Amino acid sequence: MDSLMVAAVRGGYFITAQRRICVHYFNHMNRSGMKCLLFSGLLAAVSIVFVSRSEAAEKKKTEIKVRPIIKPEAAKVSYARDIKPILVNNCIECHSPEDKKSGFDTTTVEALKQKGKKAGPGVVPGKPDESAVVQYIRGLADGPQMPKGSDALSENELHLIRLWISAGAKDDSAEIAAQKTGDSSFGNLNEDAQKLLNRLLYENLSQEERFAVMRQFRTTFLPPIGKVPEPVIRKSEIVNPIDSFVSAKWKDAKIPEAKKSPALCDDATFVRRAYLDLIGLIPPAEAAQKFVADKAPGKRAKLIDELLARNDDYAAHWTPFWEDALCSSIVELNGGIGMRGNHRDWILDSFKKNKAFDLFVSELIDPTLPGYRVPKYFEPNGHRVVSAYIKNEEHMETLQSAANVGQVFLGTGMKCASCHSHFLNKEWPQARFAAFAGMFAPHDLELIRCEKKSGQMIDAKFPFDLPGLPTDVPKDLTNRLHRVAQLIVDPTNPRFAKTIVNRLWKRYVGLGFIEPVDDFRLDQLPSHPELVEWLAQDFIRNGYDIKHTIRLILNSRTYQLAYNAKGEDHFDVQKPKEPRYFRSPTLRRMTAEQLIDSIRASTSKTWKNENRTYLDKGSTPLTRSLGRPSAHSEVSTGRPDDVAVVQSLELLNGTELHKLVYSGDLVNDLAKEEQFDHVVDRIYWLALNRAPGKQERLLAIKYLETAVEKTPAKKEGTGDSAKEQGTSETKEAMGDLLWALFSTPEFQYIH
Repeated sequence: MDSLMVAAVRGGYFITAQRRICVHYFNHMNRSGMKCLLFSGLLAAVSIVFVSRSEAAEKKKTEIKVRPIIKPEAAKVSYARDIKPILVNNCIECHSPEDKKSGFDTTTVEALKQKGKKAGPGVVPGKPDESAVVQYIRGLADGPQMPKGSDALSENELHLIRLWISAGAKDDSAEIAAQKTGDSSFGNLNEDAQKLLNRLLYENLSQEERFAVMRQFRTTFLPPIGKVPEPVIRKSEIVNPIDSFVSAKWKDAKIPEAKKSPALCDDATFVRRAYLDLIGLIPPAEAAQKFVADKAPGKRAKLIDELLARNDDYAAHWTPFWEDALCSSIVELNGGIGMRGNHRDWILDSFKKNKAFDLFVSELIDPTLPGYRVPKYFEPNGHRVVSAYIKNEEHMETLQSAANVGQVFLGTGMKCASCHSHFLNKEWPQARFAAFAGMFAPHDLELIRCEKKSGQMIDAKFPFDLPGLPTDVPKDLTNRLHRVAQLIVDPTNPRFAKTIVNRLWKRYVGLGFIEPVDDFRLDQLPSHPELVEWLAQDFIRNGYDIKHTIRLILNSRTYQLAYNAKGEDHFDVQKPKEPRYFRSPTLRRMTAEQLIDSIRASTSKTWKNENRTYLDKGSTPLTRSLGRPSAHSEVSTGRPDDVAVVQSLELLNGTELHKLVYSGDLVNDLAKEEQFDHVVDRIYWLALNRAPGKQERLLAIKYLETAVEKTPAKKEGTGDSAKEQGTSETKEAMGDLLWALFSTPEFQYIH
């Protein structure tokens, strides 16, 4: 048993267990008053089982390089700006007024100067190396190196602390607070920026006009857009800058594709891929045949434009994704609990209009905008509850709101940092997340670790410093939400535009530049950092126009490459730094909506958008087996694409698929056809959007002929009754062939 424990620790089992417990706890944290106790006990049990051996051996201490102290440099170090953030992010969980481990508090300068139970004063002004704080950080004290259980501080962090102590360990909090207010210096503006600023200051603009002008003004703060690499494959093959960036990586990696680029997909594959990606349906047989027969050189770009112009279909295809991501629910109340709002019609309308993405996001958060998603209030059983995207009436609701925004729009999973510092992403200590969450609350938040209050209030703060924007935080809720919405969508925000660009790339190519797509982090670069930066800037400079970036991606040679299993990229969470080259698209399984709607549309004469699966309020065995969530209580930015027995059972034996296939208008029409070769052609073009191969045609015709030949032996009676039974048998055979094709991987996957 001991050897198994050691192996589990070495293999990362303990971290995995911690993470799973953390996620499970957060998802169910509103269910019981015993939640923190149960969570703490479970985590403690896991710790005992998996690290009992490792605790026996003292953790190896990390040597931190000590730099010489230069007095003029030391005088510039600020406690409020430089030192307090280090202490809050690394020390406050264990050394706060209510949780003074070893009798030591790190929340104020005066407390830092006091002694703990085991050592002298934490800070001795003017004497950094005699200060217990420095000794513990360096691992020189008689005890564990601080911060305990986490990575050692960086050389720069230690140097800042030593500089501050050597300069007298002064508390400049009051001075810095006074400086913060109104700190919005724009520096020297160019002519264009000055004109835009003048419009903001002096013109009578509507809220939406002001929003657009502010976007243009803030875009002037971006650095020049990056240079597109020289193409390394034949110029005739280069379609747009995306391909130059992708092929440049082929050259750097010295892989064969740098000399001979992969082949494009054929027209039948492309038309099916484009239809599914842009409107969520396979193409009608006639449309696919017409496209394949067309010899015009620019037909692919033309098709992309035509599909993007089908606004109703385009919006209907996007709506399920955003309902999943925003936890949009058709039920405002569920068991007396307020949901995150019903945003379906607003999402649909926004994508029909191709609303700028920054405005789309801002309307979810900013109460000052005309299109703001106003909260709805209810009083079931006399208890006031709210249904809204941003909920902040309780501490935990505020944390959940901030975590949802961070995950969906900044691409960063922050949930674990809601009750303790993130185990796996050191970029998110609990205090940093609490500061961000405070931007969504009517007041600053207290640091509460696993429901244990610390007594430490965390100043609300946006996690990224953006040039030219004020750093003070408004006191009232309306202006806080207005401010945080501005900061989230600001062109200089290092995550916002890159996050949606990454989501678009994954949606259409199969894997993101950043994987997982909700784990954007500093310690893991994108697979193509220069391309991500270029696409993000291009997206911003084109007014956050999602259709613009979609058009750019789909017109690239990279998107249009043929599927090649050997060249297909994969992401392994255990090997996150494995390169991705995009020499082939990655297979993508159809969503439940794509699969069911495609079957309905191809087998019915009366298909309308009103028949779309996302509009169906019910959850069925078929939709659940294909990954459609039964409820929108948790954020989801990607459906599961793994395969399981339950899917096979539904496709083989499920009554829903049987009804879709065998009860549609199509089988009735096919049963009237007398030429089986025509029937087989039609079925293949309807289901797979291509002609059948020679062997496929022979097998299908033989099956139909055999099925019909057996019919007379089963007939009873003569005349019309026999004819009806024969037609029924023929319809069954036609349905069998359709069902067989709908059940194939070729139908279910986007190649």
